[in-house]
Amino acid sequence: MQRTWTAEARDDWMNRRAARREQANRPDSDPRVLREESLERERTEIHETLEDLTRKSAWELQKRPTRTYPAPFAGKMFLPLRYQDDDRKQSIKFAEGDDLNFLVYRLYDAKPDSDFQGTNYVTEDGITSKRHEYLGPTPHVAGYQLDDASKTARIEWWDPYTSLRWVGGSVWKIELYFDEVVGGWVSRPRGDFDEATDTQLYLASGKGP
Repeated sequence: MQRTWTAEARDDWMNRRAARREQANRPDSDPRVLREESLERERTEIHETLEDLTRKSAWELQKRPTRTYPAPFAGKMFLPLRYQDDDRKQSIKFAEGDDLNFLVYRLYDAKPDSDFQGTNYVTEDGITSKRHEYLGPTPHVAGYQLDDASKTARIEWWDPYTSLRWVGGSVWKIELYFDEVVGGWVSRPRGDFDEATDTQLYLASGKGP
């Protein structure tokens, strides 16, 4: 999957890159003719910055989220009940505009069903346990993978203790590709409505070798 650019979004991104290069005292030139090492430097800087921003923006599941995430459509969200479990076994419906972060927090802040079986990564006391304790040592919500066609949402999990990023029974990662429309490195979308930070800001320093 690659990004779809409007003319306005394309021009805004390219103008931000030109401004950053000017601040770095670097001539604004066509990225297609830049030296290979210069492009590699940009790719590395953007990837490292996205990794850092993703870690900082992820919220810990056991704490009430401080940011909202309005649903862009009405649909169904898949919810795993165990660490790296198939998330399609349970789901809840949501309406357009509902805060997905709060819906997730509310479900996992509750106690599991009385007959629920699974590994509790936080406590051995099953009497006072909550659902989030079965999703790993320190589960964080990093984002959502949205599918506009099927009207579904899946949670992107990140656990800083195990360094694992997972969604259902698979893993997710930040990938960059060279976009010919803007002539630069951008993140590959992991679903619909994926407005990554690097499409709003130019994350490289703009400094050449």
